[in-house]
Amino acid sequence: MIFINNATIITQDKNRRIIDNGAILIKENKINDIDKTKDVIKRQNIRNAKIINGENKVVMPGLINTHTHLAMSLLRGFADDMPLEKWWFEKIFPFEAKLTAEDIYWGTLLGGLEMIKSGTTAFFDFYFFTDAIARATKELGLRANIGVPVIDAKTPEFATPRHALAAIPQIIKRHRNEPLIDFSIAPHMIQTTSLETYKKCKKTANKYNLILQTHLAETKGEIKYSIKKYGKPPAELLVRNKVLDKNSIAAHACYLNSKEIKLISENRVKIAHCPTSNMKLASGIKPLKELLAANATIGLATDSACSNNNLDMFEEMKFAALLHKINRQDPAIANAQLILDMATINGAKVAGKEKEIGSLEKGKKADIIILDFNQPHLLPTHNFVSHLVYSANGADVITTIVNGKILMEERKVLIADEMAILNVIRRKYP
Repeated sequence: MIFINNATIITQDKNRRIIDNGAILIKENKINDIDKTKDVIKRQNIRNAKIINGENKVVMPGLINTHTHLAMSLLRGFADDMPLEKWWFEKIFPFEAKLTAEDIYWGTLLGGLEMIKSGTTAFFDFYFFTDAIARATKELGLRANIGVPVIDAKTPEFATPRHALAAIPQIIKRHRNEPLIDFSIAPHMIQTTSLETYKKCKKTANKYNLILQTHLAETKGEIKYSIKKYGKPPAELLVRNKVLDKNSIAAHACYLNSKEIKLISENRVKIAHCPTSNMKLASGIKPLKELLAANATIGLATDSACSNNNLDMFEEMKFAALLHKINRQDPAIANAQLILDMATINGAKVAGKEKEIGSLEKGKKADIIILDFNQPHLLPTHNFVSHLVYSANGADVITTIVNGKILMEERKVLIADEMAILNVIRRKYP
């Protein structure tokens, strides 16, 4: 048992309750009780529990990163300050062609450590060598959905899309006993993956009851390519062909016309919003106001450390809010509570796991982070939610708990040898 007491608790439940001097009792992997500290103590026997003093601390749900490529942490700073198509085709793809499963394993460990230390407890990933990603994720104790990438070209792992799709049942079988790891199918994007291949991916996803995740409408070049080849922009193309639906996640979605926004809403396609990556690559700006008006489900994401250049979801929250305010010259368009929702409960909805994670409620999985608020940049505390979005950063996270297990406590990573991993990275990837 773990008993966190005397804390300010940001529940993110349906009432968005904030519990002052609150407590959470964790039994096994779930939240057993949550309330005022005095009330939990009255109801529960905490004699044998590990006690975590929450005085001057904020306790909140772990952050959910709905789109990233962890192993691309190895490419941090590798190809900066260039447009996406040039970045991808001239720099990233040639680099990736040389990657091995061992590289992916170490890159995932590096990115996973960054997530643990900045408060992300669950993430969506897709990259090559899925088994290596799963191995590193398991060792770190993080919750994840790992996409098997499919592209109409030879990859470091698979010779053809057919080989990638054929490998999926065995990948699932190999990791079927991992309670924190799910899998998805990840056709890359319309410029690298044909409509025919997308349809095959969706057929396989339906067969194995998997989410399909993809890059969508990220750049003007992608829109022009899709219209020239297929007569429709990519979002309309993929929805009309029943590739995108309620079991799909579209990352980026910067360029959507009104018809496509309506289609996405009607078909309950989930959206992963990557504002920092989209700004850094000058790709575009998501039509947030219109998507919200259409009741689209939007989660927040960092994308990779190659296009971000970090995985700090607190920084992502601030940039998300500021980007849309200045874009529409409306300071109220993306308020702090909306943005915090994107990083927590809405991220859980994107994953289809809102009954398990994304908020702190009795019976939910104990994915919890604790921040030290006794710091100059977080005082005075007029508004906790505002501070989480506009003032906090990943380094303020002192404790990270996933599925009831403490991965980091008082900034010390317990689940892995952090220095040993960093030393390997320095030696192998100078």
